[in-house]
Amino acid sequence: MEKEISINNIPPSVNWHITKKCNFNCKYCFAGFNDVKGTLSKEVALKIPKQFKELGVEKLNIAGGEPLLYPHLMDVLKESKKCGLTVTMISNGSLLNENNIKEMSPYLDWIGISLDSCDEEIQYKLGRGSKYHISNVIKKAQLIKKYGMGLKINTVVTKLNLHEDMRPLISQISPHRWKVFQVMKREGENHDSVEPLLITEDEFQKYSKRNEMVLENGSTPKFETNELMNRSYMMLDPLGRFYHSKNGPIEYVPTDPLDLASSIDKVEFDHDAFEKRGGIYDWDKNEMTANKDIQLSKENPYILSAFEGGRL
Repeated sequence: MEKEISINNIPPSVNWHITKKCNFNCKYCFAGFNDVKGTLSKEVALKIPKQFKELGVEKLNIAGGEPLLYPHLMDVLKESKKCGLTVTMISNGSLLNENNIKEMSPYLDWIGISLDSCDEEIQYKLGRGSKYHISNVIKKAQLIKKYGMGLKINTVVTKLNLHEDMRPLISQISPHRWKVFQVMKREGENHDSVEPLLITEDEFQKYSKRNEMVLENGSTPKFETNELMNRSYMMLDPLGRFYHSKNGPIEYVPTDPLDLASSIDKVEFDHDAFEKRGGIYDWDKNEMTANKDIQLSKENPYILSAFEGGRL
């Protein structure tokens, strides 16, 4: 007899951290999966999207690490779209280029890029690659919109960028969605490197108030405190295991990646917090190409350094 699944515990959206590999070394990262060795084989990974669809999940967000370092990413994207899922991906942006953006575009509805500061030096201090991260994000953002996908920007607020006004840069990039997170400490993952970067909820609220704005498509930024993030994400690790998305050490739910239905109802998940943080939105709208292009010119102050460095 098949086990009856409590549909009330299943959110419409799931985050799958498909690999722990990353080419950046962000000091606040709490998804390093220090105890994880390896990734799922292609054969097993391709069985996951259909299982989620059958459970009632509507959107699958592919995260990492850096998803572009997972060798079977394109196969997973194709299978996820074939199953009828809305498919999104979050990347640090460094490995995106016009060729792979174009190749992925039929199978990806949204691409999110991480961008924490309008100061290249601060980006560098946070561990985001070279000192051309902002200029690279601007270029990749234009390409994402060129090929008809939704564009999301993810920002983590820390001691280093706490006093910034990101609105001019965000207005210039003109994403369809902007998510802003309070930096989080997770024991066993980032507790040593993140300590000097931690901020209070009051400090985060002041940042949020300063950066309130209306994006070009009429949406507003989604600001997520540690409390709001707790238990409001359904998460799968690189080995296909569910884990609780609460502050503190990673706590895994015993999971068979070939039988996700047997354990999904054991995941601690807060539907109210999920809705409060803006987890439900028009993610399947096919109107992403309506946004204006980002102007790539030497008059653009955020990419001037990239021109001078020969990167554009």
